[in-house]
Amino acid sequence: MRTHIRRGIAVALTVSALTFTAACGGSSDKGGDSAAKGKDKETAKEAPAATPLTAEQMKAGVLAVADLPKGWVVAKNPITATTYKADKPECQPIATLLQNKIDGATMGPTQDFTGGNGLNQLTHQVMTFPGTGATDFVTSIGTAADKCTGFKATMEGVPAQLKVEKLEAPKAGEESHGVRVSMDLGGAMEYALHFAVARQGSGVSRVVFVPGAPAAAKDYADLAKRAGDKFVKAAQS
Repeated sequence: MRTHIRRGIAVALTVSALTFTAACGGSSDKGGDSAAKGKDKETAKEAPAATPLTAEQMKAGVLAVADLPKGWVVAKNPITATTYKADKPECQPIATLLQNKIDGATMGPTQDFTGGNGLNQLTHQVMTFPGTGATDFVTSIGTAADKCTGFKATMEGVPAQLKVEKLEAPKAGEESHGVRVSMDLGGAMEYALHFAVARQGSGVSRVVFVPGAPAAAKDYADLAKRAGDKFVKAAQS
């Protein structure tokens, strides 16, 4: 993800003196799941390829300060191209979600914000895919959120154990999912990223909200809805 998020992870790793161990508790794939997967693949093959979003549509779909509650301001952070690999295949879509660049996607504008006197962080990014790429990407996030409860990956050169929890994201577009990725720093200390992804046609909206304090997590649904609504309107224009 963006530098401020990666910097937060790096700080978290520095604070924590523990060596994290893998604890991905995803359930085993059963016959019903396999059948569902097969059906999803058939549907994807039958669906006509969506036309990629234009640069103008992607720009119009990204949040601005005027779209947010009072107190949020624009932040500036450079883009990085770090990639993450999970130790469990069922968790890889979540690891990919942490990356700024998504393979196969044309990345549109990204806007960063800070709120709560600089304690809360928000990033909204819009991208587009050729063919069924958007469906494949977003559906994989939903599947992973159902099966993956945690994974081990290398962050800033340090092994880290991340916990994954499915979130009830506001409905947006043709498909949307929410997921919380957190790192336990010991005691009451935790670093958590709240994601919301939504798809409309060939376009995808990705929101990541980092509350500065646990109480601020309640703002997730409102922020995700604002982002989703604006993105869908632009994608349909």
